[in-house]
Amino acid sequence: MRFVSGAEAAVVGDSLIIADLHLGMERELFHRGIRIGDFTDYLIDKTLLLLRETRCRKLVILGDIKENVVAMEGEVHSYFDYILPHAQVTVCKGNHDGNIERIPGFGIVGPGGFVLHGIGMFHGHAWPAPELMQCKTILMGHNHPQLTFFEGGKKEPHPVWLFCPPLKTNIRKKYRKSNAGAQLLLMPSFNPLLGNDIGKMGGLGPVFRNGLFSWDKASVYSLGGIRLGMVREIART
Repeated sequence: MRFVSGAEAAVVGDSLIIADLHLGMERELFHRGIRIGDFTDYLIDKTLLLLRETRCRKLVILGDIKENVVAMEGEVHSYFDYILPHAQVTVCKGNHDGNIERIPGFGIVGPGGFVLHGIGMFHGHAWPAPELMQCKTILMGHNHPQLTFFEGGKKEPHPVWLFCPPLKTNIRKKYRKSNAGAQLLLMPSFNPLLGNDIGKMGGLGPVFRNGLFSWDKASVYSLGGIRLGMVREIART
């Protein structure tokens, strides 16, 4: 596995991995009186650009394709109309992906996730399947990790990666077989409109609520691969 420098994406084999598109979010914001234009075009262009740059023939999306939990808005159809001619797509269902099966043309994996070239992958709102916990590396979305910097006298949020070490005793209580050195990697949201400040939250999903991986001791990395410290250090600053 390798990370795509400067982007909220990774590459595993010939697959580009992204998470948390939340297509149609601009529609929800419009209903709240916030106008940002057609943001779906930006996400389409961004995906196609990364597919070209990485020369990946496959695309894996780790959940939350859409913003509306139940409805299937036009933005979702538009995205796949453009992407499917360029890549074989697999979607791992997230908590926002109700009825995503109605759109033909791509593979769908349940919330428990799957293993690709030895890397476990799931969205994060549900328990990972047992086979994921036997992997050394597990990729997860759902949290939209972000770190705020002061730039030019104002606060600027930036997406970050989190490398979360295992809490082995708690893992063994839940999973009979597991990799003692498993590390959970939290993906930043592919949609830059989303973000949760890592210093103000303690991790979303059952693996954090039940203490399978450490949030406080997680190492924080920028999109450029620079280690910024541990969450517990950053939260004190």
